[in-house]
Amino acid sequence: MKKKQILIVEDERIVAEDIKTRLQKLGYKVPGIAFSGEEAVKKAGDIRPDLVLMDIVLEGKIDGIEVASIIRSRFDIPVVYLTAYSDEKTLARAKITEPFGYIIKPYDDKCLYTAIEIAFYKRKMENEVKEREERLRKNLEETINALSLSVEMRDPLTAGHQRRATNLACAIAEEMGLSKEQIEGLRMAGLIHDVGKIQVPTEILSKPGHLSDTEFFMIKMHPQIGYDILKSIKFSSPVAQVILQHHERIDGSGYLAGLSGDKILLEARILGVADVVEAMSSPRPHRRAFDINTALEEINKYKGVLYDTEIADTCLKLFKEKMFKFE
Repeated sequence: MKKKQILIVEDERIVAEDIKTRLQKLGYKVPGIAFSGEEAVKKAGDIRPDLVLMDIVLEGKIDGIEVASIIRSRFDIPVVYLTAYSDEKTLARAKITEPFGYIIKPYDDKCLYTAIEIAFYKRKMENEVKEREERLRKNLEETINALSLSVEMRDPLTAGHQRRATNLACAIAEEMGLSKEQIEGLRMAGLIHDVGKIQVPTEILSKPGHLSDTEFFMIKMHPQIGYDILKSIKFSSPVAQVILQHHERIDGSGYLAGLSGDKILLEARILGVADVVEAMSSPRPHRRAFDINTALEEINKYKGVLYDTEIADTCLKLFKEKMFKFE
């Protein structure tokens, strides 16, 4: 079995060599010792050890707690503190870095071994959880793609609409500074925002002429149907609610609930704008495609009325200044 590698960060050379000897006797490999915070960051990046054993008081401009934070965020390497400091202020700072252990000097080999093995066990469990989450994410991604494809198969004349609207919505969200989690949730919602059309008869979806009131009502129900399909799935963001609200308008004139202003989820307001721009610039059974400038004029004309002003301005900026294009 390959020996676990532990990087020692300790500014007292004699103490560091003693720790190295102890670790080697316990069956671990010590690929290096760092005597300052700056050196610790460099060696952690170069060596990529399995664990860092970190003193808190170090030579240099940054102490062990700051170093641990950098190493965890930059390299995702677990850290165990090995220090003589246990006051409340130090402990409070150390907790923020989410250490895998905290050993108080003086210590014996049994204590050191136990703390290190628990740290390795915690890392193993953490990795297993991440792997399960990644499998679930991939399964969810495949389900989303399958649902998106099923909508396009029933309504081939609008194939690609959900994907193109999603690309624009995510670009708007990114430009506005939304979090990665919000953008990912918006992406999932966008890819299946018309999934409720599965229950709308194909002859209505592809009807070239004017829709009757009954037919239009059936189409208007697709956000609710989409919500009902997805509401029991535990997404990490409000995907079903975004789909339910993507035809709401900030003046309350949208459907289905007539929500207005901030009562409409931000992601739904973004998707609503992207949906309109893409739909207008693509052909439909009952009309030809408008050019993109006409679609943008619609957004500009009704910003602050139908569409959130900040979202509308961001959308216009993407097309006019950043040369966004539908692909």
